[in-house]
Amino acid sequence: MRNTEIIPNMPVSFQRRRRMSKGRVLTSGDAGKILPIKADPILREESVSGNVGIQVEMMETSEKPVNAIVAKACTYFVPYLAFDQFNGSIDELNKSYSKENGIAGSPISFFEKNKYYNGSAEITDASPTDMDTGDNGRATFYGTMGIHHGAGDMNSSYVQAYNAIVNHRRKARSTSLALRNQFEHDLAEAFWPNEGNSHIQPDFDQKLIDGEVTLSNFSFKAPLMSEGWMGHSETGYPSASTYGPVSGGNNSVVGGVSPSGTTITTAVKWNDIWAELTDGSTTISLADIEQARKTAAFAKLRATYDGIDDEYIIDLLMQGITVPPEAMKQPMLLGSQSGMFMFNQRFATDSGNLDDTATNGFLNLGYRVRSPRTSVGGIIMTCLEIAPERVWERKKDYFLYTTDTDNLPNALRDSLDPEAVSVVKKNHLDVNHATPDATLGYAPLNHEYNRDQIMVGGKFYRPSNDAYTEVRSRIWTNETTDPSLSTDFYLCTNLHKKIFADQVSDSFEITAVSDMSVDTNVVFGDRLIEADATSDYETITNLVDAQRITK
Repeated sequence: MRNTEIIPNMPVSFQRRRRMSKGRVLTSGDAGKILPIKADPILREESVSGNVGIQVEMMETSEKPVNAIVAKACTYFVPYLAFDQFNGSIDELNKSYSKENGIAGSPISFFEKNKYYNGSAEITDASPTDMDTGDNGRATFYGTMGIHHGAGDMNSSYVQAYNAIVNHRRKARSTSLALRNQFEHDLAEAFWPNEGNSHIQPDFDQKLIDGEVTLSNFSFKAPLMSEGWMGHSETGYPSASTYGPVSGGNNSVVGGVSPSGTTITTAVKWNDIWAELTDGSTTISLADIEQARKTAAFAKLRATYDGIDDEYIIDLLMQGITVPPEAMKQPMLLGSQSGMFMFNQRFATDSGNLDDTATNGFLNLGYRVRSPRTSVGGIIMTCLEIAPERVWERKKDYFLYTTDTDNLPNALRDSLDPEAVSVVKKNHLDVNHATPDATLGYAPLNHEYNRDQIMVGGKFYRPSNDAYTEVRSRIWTNETTDPSLSTDFYLCTNLHKKIFADQVSDSFEITAVSDMSVDTNVVFGDRLIEADATSDYETITNLVDAQRITK
C-alpha cells in the first residue's frame, strides 16, 4: 500500500549534461604578490574535473641568480556560502537566491555589486565607469586576469573569492597576520617559501603542554604566614613599617568589609606570603592523572579547528557531531604544485663584451583539479605566487657556540622534560641582532638539531656593516635588519627588483591553460545552422501531401 503521509523533499531530477570551462591566459606580474590568474564560476548543483597547466618565464637579469626562485600555483573552490553577506547560513543563501526576505526582514543581494575597499571603508560605486585608469586596485586586479570592464554594474564575486582564499591561508599560517577586507582589490603579499623556520611560533599553549591534575580531599585549613606588611597607622594596626605606607593602587583594600562587618578604611599590603601545608593531607589519584592526559589530548585536537570563526561550531565538531554546511563556509584546495626556476644563461658574442651575460628563467607547473557536486555553487580561482628563497645568512650555528656537553641533547633528560619546548632567541636568525638575547619565539625541544641552513661564503659573504658589493647583487632577497616574528617574517613585503635588467616592467610572463569539464543541470540549445532566404522547413512542408481520403 502506498504511504500518502510522506511529503517529498528531494529536488526534481533533470538529465545531467556536460559543459566546458576552458581558458587560455596570457598575463604578467611581479614576484612577492599573489596573482589571480583565472576564475571560473560554478553554478549550484555542479561538479568539476579537469587540468590546469601554467608556464612562467622570468625576464632577463644581467647575472644568474644564485638563490632559488620558487613559484607556487594553487586552485581553490570558494563556495558562495563563504561570502560575508550570507553569514554562513544556508537559509540566508537560499532566501537570497530566491529573493525572499532574510532574517533581518529584507532581501539580501545574492551578488554584491560595484563594491570596493578604499583602505578604511567599503564603498559602493553608484555610477561605475571604465576602470582602466586604476581605481583602488580594481584595474590591476581585473587586468591581471585579462578581464576588460566597461561602464555598467559588475558583481564582486571574483574579488570576494580571492580575498577569501588569502584570508583562509593567513589564518592557517598565523593568527598574528591581518585579514583583508572582502572587497580589497589590491594584490595581496605572497608567502615566503619554506625557509626552515616555520617551526618557530610566537606563542604556545603552555597549559596544553603542562596539563593540570586535580587535587582532591583537602580536609584542613592551611595557615597563611608573612614576614612583613606595610600599611597606614590606624587603630587596630601597628605603626607603618619600613616598607612604607600604601594609599591606593591595585593592592588597596579600602572600602572592603571585614568578616566582622567593619568597613576597612586602611590599605594594607602583605609581603612574602606563604602557606604552611605540613598539617593535613591530600591525594592525587591515577584517575586524576588520566583525566589530565585526556584533557591535553582533546585540547590538541581542538587546536586544529582554530581557523573556524564560530566557537559553537568547534564545540559541535568536538562532540563528534557532523556539521554539513561547515565545509561549504571556507575555501577548498582542489590542487596545487610548486617548483623552482631553471635558468638559461647566454654570453655576448661580440669581441668587446664576451664576459657580459643575460639570463632568463623558465618553469612549468601542472596538476589535476576535481570538486564534488555542491548545492551552493561558488568560484574556482587559480592563483600564482612567485618569491625567492629567503636567505638567512647570519643564522646561528648552535653547535659552533656549544662549549659544554651539558648543552648537547640528552635522551634521558629530554625524555623527562615535561614541556619539551625551547625558547628561541633573536640571534637565531641573526647572530649580530641588536637584542640577541630577547625572545623571538618558541620551538620544539632540540629544534636546532633539525638543521636546514643556507650558507653563503667566499666573495658572496655578507659584510658586517651590510655595505653594498656588486657580486652580492646576484642574491635576490630582502636583507632584514634585526628580524622578528612580524608580518615581514611571513609575507613578501617590499621585495625589490634590483636583479632585473628592466626594473620597471613586470618581471614575469605567465601562460596558463585550464581545461575543465563541468557536470551540470544547464540546458543547452541545439547547434544553429545558418539559413538562406528560403526556409528549409517550409520547403519540406510544401512537399508533404496533406490531403486525406474522404469516405
